[in-house]
Amino acid sequence: MGVEDEGYPKRLKRLASPPRVIHLAGPWEHDGPIVAIVGSRDATGDGIDFTESLAAELVQADAAVVSGLARGVDAAAHRGALRAGGQTGAVLGTGLDQCYPRGQEALQDAVRSSLGLMSEVPIGTKPRPGMFAARNRIVAALADVVVVVQGRETSGALITAEEARRIGVPVGAVPWDPRDPLSAAPNGLIRAHEAVLVRGVDDVLALAGANDSPLRRSATARSRTMDRPAPRTKLPDPESRALAALRTKPQSLDQVAERAGLSAAAAGAALLALELAGLARREPGAQYRRSGGR
Repeated sequence: MGVEDEGYPKRLKRLASPPRVIHLAGPWEHDGPIVAIVGSRDATGDGIDFTESLAAELVQADAAVVSGLARGVDAAAHRGALRAGGQTGAVLGTGLDQCYPRGQEALQDAVRSSLGLMSEVPIGTKPRPGMFAARNRIVAALADVVVVVQGRETSGALITAEEARRIGVPVGAVPWDPRDPLSAAPNGLIRAHEAVLVRGVDDVLALAGANDSPLRRSATARSRTMDRPAPRTKLPDPESRALAALRTKPQSLDQVAERAGLSAAAAGAALLALELAGLARREPGAQYRRSGGR
């Protein structure tokens, strides 16, 4: 359908260059917030786990999840939403009848039957260089908030984040060990005050409400403070519980989560925040121990 047609997605008109024609499959109807989750195709196991858990918790809170159906973070976001019984949609860099990368056919069919599939290129169009970067602007325009999970310095997720900022969509980023190359994109956004540090579903939903102007101003102010470590005398509850569960001897994420009474996803996010604050240290084999003087 064309940009002047009645059924054309209104959110896409926020773009400086909205698609002249958009191709849709599926209902593309959702009453609650829409969250775009994006990141690296070669995400780590921890990145995949966190993404799936975050997507599941978001749809359980009546949000829908959109992404680009690529391997790694994108696919994990779709899987997490579907497994939790929620809605998820994908913007493709090919025609709607194509599946790229190969091996994603079952997932693509499931997404088509959920929120749906969307593409600005005609049926029959195969993958070409530049098409996937172009589709990232559509992902940003569909969302109430964009979350960057993992990515290298040149990650395509940064295109999504840049377009989101350009049209006033809040951006969140998940912090990771700065020694990991896949931390470059999210940690860089946080450091540059271009994204709010995201620890879990509550942070994302708070950002999703930032489209109302008073809340947007509040979120903008928070974006300049939430990326800084919390004062040592006043840690948020998840971080405080995770810190209390840590020992000088390394423990697995599951052990920390059990001691802290947190879900694995919440414990992982809390430990990442503690790492950035210098209060926890990640050891080889995804083991964690207490660090610093607290």
